[in-house]
Amino acid sequence: MVNSLQPLFTGVTWFPSHPTFENFRLAFTLQPFWLYFKNSCILVLISVGIPIITSFFSAFAFARLRAKFKGILFMMILSTMMVPATVTQIPQYVLFHEYGLLGTYWPWILGGIGGSPFIIFLYRQFFMNVPKELDEAARIDGCSTFGIIFRIYIPISLPVVATAGILLFNASWGTDYLAPYMFLQERQYPLATQLMQIGYYLPSAPTVSLFQVQQAALVIFVLPILIVFLFGQRYLISGIMTGAVKS
Repeated sequence: MVNSLQPLFTGVTWFPSHPTFENFRLAFTLQPFWLYFKNSCILVLISVGIPIITSFFSAFAFARLRAKFKGILFMMILSTMMVPATVTQIPQYVLFHEYGLLGTYWPWILGGIGGSPFIIFLYRQFFMNVPKELDEAARIDGCSTFGIIFRIYIPISLPVVATAGILLFNASWGTDYLAPYMFLQERQYPLATQLMQIGYYLPSAPTVSLFQVQQAALVIFVLPILIVFLFGQRYLISGIMTGAVKS
């Protein structure tokens, strides 16, 4: 934040000598900032919207339905969290290249359909603590499985759903910059990739990096994360505590 207010071509400082907001104007004009911002919103909608729904139904099945080997299958899903993302990136790139899906959002759509292992775990921990008598009473009243989900579980799960949404948003907006670099074209990059891989350079000398403008862009970049956290921190804390304490 401090260095984003420093004039151009000055060193790193703890306090700006001549504070200026010119760097913020250049952050919007030297790069198509709003294009990358729109791309980030598209990726966030896909990366949050799809797994938050599919993980919900997967967790409900693991917690409330009877099926053979569901315990083993659940452990297999959890074990995928121990596999570093960098290990699977090259095979994913080869796979999507073979199917002609590079330059599209299909890698995120297909990944979202499978759900998020941690979000499945979070949902399941919550569902496991809902009294079974509630399900039995609903079935006596004539509710089907989907009726139980939509009339009982979705209304009581809103804090956990909000927690999952905040966690997925932070992961998608703040850290998912390498996958777009591999799978998308430059005009489709989100803000995170644009700031990490492209950056800001002096137009008359493309090898000269504009550090202060880069810092100003980073300040703008983190604002959505701060806004989401400030408005959702109550749900974030209650959702995590619900799954952790009762388990």
